[in-house]
Amino acid sequence: MTRYCLFDLDGTLTDPETGIVASLRHALSAVGIAEVEHGRLRAMIGPPLQDGFLLLGVPRERLDEAVHAYRDRYADGMYENEVIAGIPAVLEALVADGWTLAVATSKPAVYAEKILVHFGLDGFFAYVAGATLDGSRRHKADVVRHALDVLGAPPEATVMVGDRMEDVAGAAACRVRSIAVTWGFGEAAEFADPGLIAVVDTPERLLDVLTQTAAGAPSAN
Repeated sequence: MTRYCLFDLDGTLTDPETGIVASLRHALSAVGIAEVEHGRLRAMIGPPLQDGFLLLGVPRERLDEAVHAYRDRYADGMYENEVIAGIPAVLEALVADGWTLAVATSKPAVYAEKILVHFGLDGFFAYVAGATLDGSRRHKADVVRHALDVLGAPPEATVMVGDRMEDVAGAAACRVRSIAVTWGFGEAAEFADPGLIAVVDTPERLLDVLTQTAAGAPSAN
């Protein structure tokens, strides 16, 4: 019976667009990249920061400088953020039903923990798995694997919930099934994987699918 659920943070539990985009612009300016189209910055929400900067043209030798500038601005930017409506009720219902919940994010865990405390969500989660500040653990598969190890969670008894291709693919690499949500930063075309249980449009539908999955009932997209 499925009783462990891993949640992505950005775009799944909260909408962090304002703070992340402002922090990205600050970092890019610091390394001489003056203007990047908003859509390209928005697409960076979710995947590892270091990888995204390289895609945006930051020279590898200035990558550490860009990351430092981003984190300097993000100390405030992490709170330019808001909880997705309906998510607290989903978390409350799952915990009441006996689920063990954790966060699995490519954001450094130290930031994720502060965000969860700020918005009063920390009490729902048994563990916060995230990237390391040095980037040695940053890809979603590594984060998911770390969460499973800490929780002692069998992959077959676990579901990953996220809004990006990285969430689905990272979970699949760890033999964990996933549910994709459409209120985040992914595109529908990203969500094609045999381990995908469903694609859901609302937190209420997410709770329905998780409940059916735990009961062993099939779920439809």
